[in-house]
Amino acid sequence: MNPLGERGIFNLDMTHEPDKVLPAYPDPLDAIVLAGTDDNPRRMIKGQNKAFLEIGTKPLVRRVAEALLDADSVGRIFVVGPLERLQAALAGLPDRVQPVAQVGKVIANAWAAIHAAEAWHLERHDNAVDVERPWLVLSSDLPLISPEAVDDFVARCTAVDGQSREGNAMLCGVAEEASLRQYYPGDGRPGIKRPYVNYADCRIRLANIYVGRPRKLTNQRFLQTGFEHRKAAKLKNVLALAWDFLSQPAGWKAAWLSLRMQATLMAERSGSRFYPSLRAGNSLRVTEEVTSKVLGGPIRVVITPYGELSLDADNEEDFQVLNDRFDEWKTYPPVDS
Repeated sequence: MNPLGERGIFNLDMTHEPDKVLPAYPDPLDAIVLAGTDDNPRRMIKGQNKAFLEIGTKPLVRRVAEALLDADSVGRIFVVGPLERLQAALAGLPDRVQPVAQVGKVIANAWAAIHAAEAWHLERHDNAVDVERPWLVLSSDLPLISPEAVDDFVARCTAVDGQSREGNAMLCGVAEEASLRQYYPGDGRPGIKRPYVNYADCRIRLANIYVGRPRKLTNQRFLQTGFEHRKAAKLKNVLALAWDFLSQPAGWKAAWLSLRMQATLMAERSGSRFYPSLRAGNSLRVTEEVTSKVLGGPIRVVITPYGELSLDADNEEDFQVLNDRFDEWKTYPPVDS
């Protein structure tokens, strides 16, 4: 029996019982939390770096750090961003939480945190650089994050790694539509509903959480390009990404795949009769294979039933909804498809 199912996407059948024993990596994973920058006005909300927006009297970055502290699967926590502001926002937390000064864009900041983590390991264990060491990477603007969601995701990644002959370079968290419906607008109340990537048998959105071994990627430079164009609902980003793909390994396949996924989204929105046939031809397994070739290392997709991991403060409107419904939404359970 194939534990990955017919989709080629990993989705453990978990009951989420409190005493459920989940698989785990041999050691807790160090976490890399990306707290953005104060230097990019296009990524700010209310003139503010999203990491320092407050919901329930706490900055979002502190909420994320506290959830990670309570997660059994997490070791040390390296938070990278504007150093002085991080030190203030994280004041009083255990020394397992280490602020790291920003150095540039997303990928450069991630590496700054990884280098800080490796320096910590070198000083104490003389094993700084380990290509096979997995890192947990996530964004800082997840107000609904919980320790249970983190532990569940790490457990699922462990299982996926256990099915491969070698550790994957990147395990990308995604949330399916089933886990996000409970956050939709309804009954006259505001909610959040964002576009999905439409595959033959699932509709998914990226969650803001990954497990990765980035030193196993031979084309790390292209990661930054992917992050810059990751808002795939915008046609200009899709076209820019497709163009950039052409100079990469498997570039024609990747460009065609990007354009096909955008065409499927546009057909869905317009109610086109071509939508069912377009969607039926979209394979998540092919997406994994092409992405692996472009980035130069094995990439897998891992479903989380915790839709909260996909609900970031993406814009001012979404932030306001998250703020208004925070007390209610934080009680919502995970939903498996």
